[in-house]
Amino acid sequence: MRKFLKTIFLYVLVLLVFGSCKNEPAETTQICVLIDVTDERFKDEKFVSENLPKLLKLMHLDPKTGGFSGGEIKLSLINEISDSKSKTIKIEPGVTGLMGENKLNRKDEVERFRTELENSFTQILSKANWGTDASKIYQKVTRELIKMKNTPAEKKYVIIYSDMLENSDLFSFYGANWKNNILKLTENPDATLEKLAEKGPALPDLSEFTIYIITTRTIENDEKINISEQFWISILENQGATVSFNSSLEI
Repeated sequence: MRKFLKTIFLYVLVLLVFGSCKNEPAETTQICVLIDVTDERFKDEKFVSENLPKLLKLMHLDPKTGGFSGGEIKLSLINEISDSKSKTIKIEPGVTGLMGENKLNRKDEVERFRTELENSFTQILSKANWGTDASKIYQKVTRELIKMKNTPAEKKYVIIYSDMLENSDLFSFYGANWKNNILKLTENPDATLEKLAEKGPALPDLSEFTIYIITTRTIENDEKINISEQFWISILENQGATVSFNSSLEI
């Protein structure tokens, strides 16, 4: 009888071990972070330390506890050029299960990933040409979305730090009649996207994307930001994206 109970106990223990191992999440996440150089707030040294943990949280990673998910984070700037230099930092998914990767080793890998991400983030921001007057936001964002469409990942996020006040040949939030022009574009997103596709890249289907837009509001630009929010949510949600428009990155 004792032998039988011992066998049952061992059998249950093995089931519990295998069951707990199978529950370890190991998703693949792709994140593109775009930072607008017209807003000098983002060159503040606190910007990296405040936002880096939130990016890792989106990937289900924590330097203190590890995590088996993998993927990549791409950092790039929004400026007067529709495509600019970027830096991509990757971490492979960990192997889960009974014979999977040691959790302590994995924690070290996650810490190395965090350190590389922090260094790259800081380097890109330190070399940016801050305070320029023009931003080709639509073209830059659309190009990155198209690139991400062609890569496999279970979750895809685009995080844009910008007031989203486009100032290019496509359309502009500046000039004598900017408000009426933008409101007309907002009213009919299908027609607007067709018009934009004639001069720039076409915005793809975005049903697999979550897009966070983080803006800076002041007394002077509050009205423009409100209209900007209406416009961008209109065209991005029209393509199926889930959009969050806030003054900070809320995860």
